[in-house]
Amino acid sequence: MTVLLELSLPRSELSFGAALNVASEVRVRFEQIVPVGAGTFPYVWVNVPEQATFEEALQRHAVAESFQFLERESGELLYRIDWKAEPGPFLRCLEAVDAAVLQAKGVGNRWHFHLRFDTHDDVSRFQRRCSEHDVSTSIERILSDSAGGHTSELLSPCQRRTIALALERGYFDVPRRATMSELADELGISDQAVSARLRRATKRLGHRVLSEELESDTSRDAGP
Repeated sequence: MTVLLELSLPRSELSFGAALNVASEVRVRFEQIVPVGAGTFPYVWVNVPEQATFEEALQRHAVAESFQFLERESGELLYRIDWKAEPGPFLRCLEAVDAAVLQAKGVGNRWHFHLRFDTHDDVSRFQRRCSEHDVSTSIERILSDSAGGHTSELLSPCQRRTIALALERGYFDVPRRATMSELADELGISDQAVSARLRRATKRLGHRVLSEELESDTSRDAGP
């Protein structure tokens, strides 16, 4: 049974927070939702009053190596941003326990995260690490996610997209018809990011299958 955790933290806790905090009415959410080191969150959706003002603010901050405007959808602007700075202790704490970020958005001076952990022990480890690194978080809600949920809920959108592409391109075939580098090129991410997504997706699907088999065996043993 996985655990869902909702929390918030000051925008200053993320190294690139200042670059996105150009005005109190700016709303930010991230497209890539699995922490993968310095390449975390390259795709950023923003809702800002003036596009030019936001881009000028990005240019002023040293944490952004470069950025590219990609598209506009329903009033939001999608950017690819290459960050100079390291993700910071909060995201390092997530990496240490192999947590998945289901949702991340910034409103005003705070970030709001929806996280998934494999076990309650992982949640405890994450909280201890945050305390050890003086990361200030406010826990808003903790929920247990039963193993009986849909696969579409089990995997993050990025994990589903990556594993679907791997199946379509023959990455899992013997012999393989596609390499990890080819998948990375098509997705526009690093080899490391592809590996992390596939590993996490496989781990979660494996937990699901084993949990369902265990429940089935228990039901048979219990009898009518």
